[in-house]
Amino acid sequence: MNEKEIVTAAMKTIGWNQTQLAEAVGYKSQSSISSRLTGNSMRVDTFVKMLSAMGYEIVVKSTSPQKNKNQWTISYD
Repeated sequence: MNEKEIVTAAMKTIGWNQTQLAEAVGYKSQSSISSRLTGNSMRVDTFVKMLSAMGYEIVVKSTSPQKNKNQWTISYD
């Protein structure tokens, strides 16, 4: 999954549309969400902001936990 698919899946899971997400993140219109979901890529801070507005957090962890047990949570403040 890419970042746009994750945001879209999160919206579907909680029953939000683009207008509701735009409102939650402080954008003026639904078209702001649409343009970010259809563009080439999304900035990381935009990704985090959208998911945070929907009650999600981003966790970064190693794909080799036996070698590296570090884990970080990204928040939008």
